[in-house]
Amino acid sequence: MDEALTAYADGHTDGLNGVRDETRTGDPDYRTGLHDGQVAAFERDLLAAVRRVLGKS
Repeated sequence: MDEALTAYADGHTDGLNGVRDETRTGDPDYRTGLHDGQVAAFERDLLAAVRRVLGKS
């Protein structure tokens, strides 16, 4: 269980930072974290863009 959580957390961090560890892409826990991190990064960037447009940065 700890290994799965670590793999997910590593993937999430990589997704937020826009990188991918090609050696771990076969791990489903890493991939899930990676995709969740990519979605979180998209949401972060989208909200920042909306705030800039609205003048609320």
